Amino acid sequence: MQNSNVGVDLETYLEMCEMLGEEPVEENMPVEFSELPNLIQQCFVIHRTLTDIWDTMNGNYLGKDYSIVFKLFDLYEIEQGERLFVLDILHIIDGIKSKNIADRIEQKRSTAK
Repeated sequence: MQNSNVGVDLETYLEMCEMLGEEPVEENMPVEFSELPNLIQQCFVIHRTLTDIWDTMNGNYLGKDYSIVFKLFDLYEIEQGERLFVLDILHIIDGIKSKNIADRIEQKRSTAK
């Protein structure tokens, strides 16, 4: 999924390896969204549905607003036994998003100096 940040899909990755004469490395192969288990796909859909919270004074991303997450669990029929797992995955996704945004902001600030 990391390669999705730079717009590399599986086909492009394989073409690049062929052009460079390198063997594809399974850990570096981008994962197609449709290949993910249904529950993980639902995690990404729920994450996109949640509202972003921003510090408007400093322009910092503060994370997602989870106030409607249980209503979304009901809507997407997430079973009771899976909800804690889904919540953990949502926090992992949000942590990665937070880090990516913070890195981009820091990079912009560094280049502006």
